[in-house]
Amino acid sequence: MSTILRTGYASLAKLSKRFSRANLYQWLEAELAILPQGSRVLCIGAGGLLDTMIKGQAGIEATTVDIDPARKPDIVMDATQLTFDNESFDAVFMLEVLEHVFEPKAALDEINRVLKPGGRFIISTPFVFGIHEAPYDFWRFTRHGLEHLLAEYSDLSIRVRNHYYESIIVLLTRSIFSKGKKRQLIGGLVIILGLPLFAVLLLLDRITRDDQSTTGYFATCVKPD
Repeated sequence: MSTILRTGYASLAKLSKRFSRANLYQWLEAELAILPQGSRVLCIGAGGLLDTMIKGQAGIEATTVDIDPARKPDIVMDATQLTFDNESFDAVFMLEVLEHVFEPKAALDEINRVLKPGGRFIISTPFVFGIHEAPYDFWRFTRHGLEHLLAEYSDLSIRVRNHYYESIIVLLTRSIFSKGKKRQLIGGLVIILGLPLFAVLLLLDRITRDDQSTTGYFATCVKPD
């Protein structure tokens, strides 16, 4: 029975993560598709499907860096102390990482330094979202905070990851990742028993499109020439 429960939990956890990040994966695919052939790309943060998607994109030269060697980056490096030459990358990706950087402005200054004029900076970060990878989860940024941090760039575009009611579904489904077997079991039951409620919430989400609460933001911008 325990084996069945473990298998069921693993399946629900995988589905939960796929659902909560579905919009992120679609957005990343679109951003990768517009990169010119031969682009030299820096990915700050390694490991997981996001890393795999970037490194698997045909026609680009991608380098991953991460402060944690366990994530198996190409280079172990602190985002606030990049050792690359000035203006050496055509694009920089920083996906679900900025909230884990204790000095975010220092990291953004380094990204600006290594990005070529006309180069694209692509970033995603959570907003209404549980603490994760503790104790290295330091910040949450609103749309206005991102506008302030990225003010020196041009063509700034900031999008919500989802809207109010869908963000509730994401938070409920992510409860399966709580620590402790009892909480994980409850999280699994929430997903199974909550399916009818989720359908109603998705309908309300499509009707209202309320973006005052979201689980995160996507932003793209260009370094001025």
